[in-house]
Amino acid sequence: MPAGFLSRHKHVLYWIHIGLVAGAICVGVPIIAWTGGLMPSPARAVLIFALATVAWCQNLGLVHHCAHHLPRGPRWLGVGTARFLHYLGGLPFTQTRFAHRLHHAHFGTALDPDRVGYLTTTTFWRRLRYLLFIGPLRARFAPVDTSHAINEMSPARRAEHQRRCRRDWRLVVTTHLVLIPLCGLYYPVLFAALLFANVLSNVREMAEHGSNGRGAYVDIRPSPLGVLCFSTPGFWFHGVHHMDASIHYLDLPLAAGTFATKGGSLPYLHRDNALVYLFTGQ
Repeated sequence: MPAGFLSRHKHVLYWIHIGLVAGAICVGVPIIAWTGGLMPSPARAVLIFALATVAWCQNLGLVHHCAHHLPRGPRWLGVGTARFLHYLGGLPFTQTRFAHRLHHAHFGTALDPDRVGYLTTTTFWRRLRYLLFIGPLRARFAPVDTSHAINEMSPARRAEHQRRCRRDWRLVVTTHLVLIPLCGLYYPVLFAALLFANVLSNVREMAEHGSNGRGAYVDIRPSPLGVLCFSTPGFWFHGVHHMDASIHYLDLPLAAGTFATKGGSLPYLHRDNALVYLFTGQ
């Protein structure tokens, strides 16, 4: 069965996944961009947008998984790979990782830095606003609120955290300055695909966290198109992931079938379709 195969070979598949995503963005897109001369081509633009959208969706998933499980190997290699995937996706490593750990620690409470994604998306129009405007820009240009945790740090630790965040932004900019000559005239297409991938990801994000304006553990029935265009296999079992974040993302499809639900204040739900939640909230 696919779930068993993913689980048995998770470490190799994790590296293959990373290689395919980085290769698509850093090698595949430039090859398409520079094939056929210097004149812009609508057909090439469409092909690059389609390839980059899928690659960015997968990159968002890998960035998330790196917050919990580094790829197997020397730690320096795993951390370096995680940093590169963040910078490639326009995300600062330190800030994003810190906010995500707070999200897991405080999910469903007023201290959750990602709470806006499920507390304020109680109607179709509010979900649409979050989907198109708030979600895609929030992580990069309007950082999530982690001030309560930062204020609790010692002055030395806070200064070090801020230094690392500044360094991360320099590396984000450097990474994309390298992508500009690699992709040439098609870099804006690549960047547009990144924002569009965030929109697609937010369809899933809202559906896997919320229920009537409060947090919930939610598993969504996976589909081939969803795995390809909305994110990686493990995201569809996000309820199980929140209840036990130690489970590897490629173990989640298998673990979800036998997972013993843990008691708690948040409901555990199953949804058939993320798009249905966008329109109906169910």
